[in-house]
Amino acid sequence: MSSFRLKDHVVILNYPGLAKMEQLLQELFLGPVGRKPIVLVDELLEELPAELAKENIHFVRGSPVRDETLSRASIDGASHAVVLCRNENDTASDSLNISITLAIEGRNKTINTVAEIVDPASEELLRKTGCDRVVCTARFGAHFLNQELLNPGIQDVIEDLLSVQGGQNMYLVPITDARPFGEVAEACRKRGHLAIGIRTPKEVLLNPEPSRTLGPGDKVVTVGPERIDTV
Repeated sequence: MSSFRLKDHVVILNYPGLAKMEQLLQELFLGPVGRKPIVLVDELLEELPAELAKENIHFVRGSPVRDETLSRASIDGASHAVVLCRNENDTASDSLNISITLAIEGRNKTINTVAEIVDPASEELLRKTGCDRVVCTARFGAHFLNQELLNPGIQDVIEDLLSVQGGQNMYLVPITDARPFGEVAEACRKRGHLAIGIRTPKEVLLNPEPSRTLGPGDKVVTVGPERIDTV
């Protein structure tokens, strides 16, 4: 019945297996979020695997939809929550994750929550819970298969861009004032970044016209060696 008094930490809910957990932690540790304490919450896991214990991961055993379990994980003071699918081949995992997210958002409105789903049809309902970001593994899997078929080797390029383990990474950089994309791209180039598109509150535009104006609330999509705060 472990209980932790933590603040500004990361809570991971559901244990999907050691291989996936290690891969997730490896990515987290290389970014700013991974410098925070991490708590794993799971109902079925008997004890924390030795491989994770070596990483100083805290473990709370219990149902992640219960207030008592979330209290022991200090969810009220957490900055981030990651809700994983317990079984990537079972759409029933989505119902559990919706319930977990509801429980989290009901206690901590400021937490940044990312939830994983199996069925794309569950995305709309999950967003209604207040979840900040939803990742559908099935949808991305179809995209990767199609792109690898049409452009052999493209998955290696995408993996390098998505991974923070060295090389170049993709970033969303906020825009502070109204400027054309061409001017923003030049400012990025001077800082060692390649601007490849923009993300507005309504859409994503890759390779836009240089004259396209960006303003506050928009973000420029860049590829670079490290994160930059603004441009």
